[in-house]
Amino acid sequence: MSYKHLTPEERGKIEAYLDEGLSQAEIARRLDRNRSTISREIKRGSEQRGRNSIARLRYQATSAQNIARMRKRNCGTKTKATIHNTRTILKYLNMKYSPEQIVNAVRSVKVCRATIYNWIYSKVINFDMKKLRHYGKRYKVKTTGAKIRVDRTFFANRTIDFRPEAVQLRTEFGHWEADTVVSKRGVATCLATFVERKTRHYVAIKIPHKTGTDMMLAIKRLIELYPQGVKSITCDRGTEFVNQFNIGTLEDTFGCKIYYANPYAPYERGSNENHNGLLREYFPKPFNFKNVSQRKIDEAVFSMNTRPRKVLGWKTPEHKFKLEYAKVT
Repeated sequence: MSYKHLTPEERGKIEAYLDEGLSQAEIARRLDRNRSTISREIKRGSEQRGRNSIARLRYQATSAQNIARMRKRNCGTKTKATIHNTRTILKYLNMKYSPEQIVNAVRSVKVCRATIYNWIYSKVINFDMKKLRHYGKRYKVKTTGAKIRVDRTFFANRTIDFRPEAVQLRTEFGHWEADTVVSKRGVATCLATFVERKTRHYVAIKIPHKTGTDMMLAIKRLIELYPQGVKSITCDRGTEFVNQFNIGTLEDTFGCKIYYANPYAPYERGSNENHNGLLREYFPKPFNFKNVSQRKIDEAVFSMNTRPRKVLGWKTPEHKFKLEYAKVT
């Protein structure tokens, strides 16, 4: 029997099962995979931090998928960090040469300036960065964020271009926009926020982490509050919204369609962005949502929902929402 690589859907299930607290053996049984396959996947697909760092990231399906893709792309690549190159570069670094001077003046070195800096950062070359001119501060390691990108095919039929015209024109009730409002730096607790597009009714739910699992629980809570009033949700492409397994389960279970705004286009979820700004009047930055109760959050949201709005003919979102919801129940 030939070996078959894990699929994005399987990686999504692994993330969801880990969040449920299932063991690796149980995950392997449910996916009909060898236990060693699951163990290696979790180990390889989790982003590694420094040995003494407390900021260790949990397994995420989107990151693991892209890590696997990059690992496959680099398969068979021969390193240029040969004994000759590293010893020669180290020799000239100790002679006070800069990486740029080495690249352009030492003919036997066939690598670029960025490679030398990367080798120093990653300790391939055992040289103290502080001994470089300007202590190496003028050179910054750049990242493309490839580890958190999602396959474009996942968004193929989920962009706002596929929303019905009634959603775009706000003529149909039950279509929401979603986002998160974060705490101050270093605090994981945040708010999942939702705005009904037609009535501007606002909901904020406290969640312990900005993860796909916690966001899905918040969406399920919204559907429990208004079981007949959630037809679709439009969100951004943050990691808390792009777990393929969770999104597929949500759509199949509740019939709630998920749409995605285009990258770098917060104006496509303008109502939600505006209401998040209004919420900051009650909880200004920097704020620790871990220390505030859901009751206090509900009080602030109720105050916002009971203000008259010009766009609603000076009616309140609370009033408009109750009228619309009564029509569908």
